[in-house]
Amino acid sequence: MISAIIIEDENAAYQHLKNIIERNYSTQLTIVGHETGVEKGIKLINDLNPQLVFLDIQLMDGDGFEILDHFSNSSTFEVIFTTGLKDYKEKAMDYFAFYYLNKPIQEDQLIGVVDKFLSKQSAFNSEKYLTFKHQMENKNHKISLPMKNGDFTIVDIDDILYCEADGSYTNFYTTDNKVYTTSNNLKKVESILMQATFFRIHRSTLLNLKHIVQYNNTGELVLSNKKKLLVSSRNKTNFLRILKLMNYSIS
Repeated sequence: MISAIIIEDENAAYQHLKNIIERNYSTQLTIVGHETGVEKGIKLINDLNPQLVFLDIQLMDGDGFEILDHFSNSSTFEVIFTTGLKDYKEKAMDYFAFYYLNKPIQEDQLIGVVDKFLSKQSAFNSEKYLTFKHQMENKNHKISLPMKNGDFTIVDIDDILYCEADGSYTNFYTTDNKVYTTSNNLKKVESILMQATFFRIHRSTLLNLKHIVQYNNTGELVLSNKKKLLVSSRNKTNFLRILKLMNYSIS
């Protein structure tokens, strides 16, 4: 039996989550405790040593990140985020492999997440957490680009329109009409930018979603500099999901 706790400051949300778990996982998972804030949540984890923590990001006396910061070097539990913050729902799960649920929690969605956890249990990964935290707090604004000659160029991430593969190099196209060629391949660039608003629209193209002006159902999109790019048919479904979640207008 897996032991779990819920750290949630809204009583109705807590009861709803607890009821769904008890109704569907009575023989697999048991809720052993509940708290509403940061300090009490830390104490509860220390006292009960749960295997799984359902954690609200916004709490009455702080946020869930403070709890995870406390256990960053000693965690033995997995985390399922529950939150009313809607901006990063699918992207957080796709890019960081974190379990993530938006309120109001739907029973079928919770079952899907818990089933994934049960099928592949793993301890909390502090490196993934830090990347996820940086995305949520939007702290990473610049990127250092290694040039072919060994120099580095510092670029504001928001100024990057898109990145394009060029063999083992990558070309960065920016809002000031400059092109920077770096010595990193596109796969490496994607891993670096995965905490920002970038999406792989094509095997050779990584797009900054902030610069989309228009998209049509043929797969063609227009950027803020009037550049036109094509979303591959393979990536179109996930791309449309991202656009809808980020409240872009789809023409």
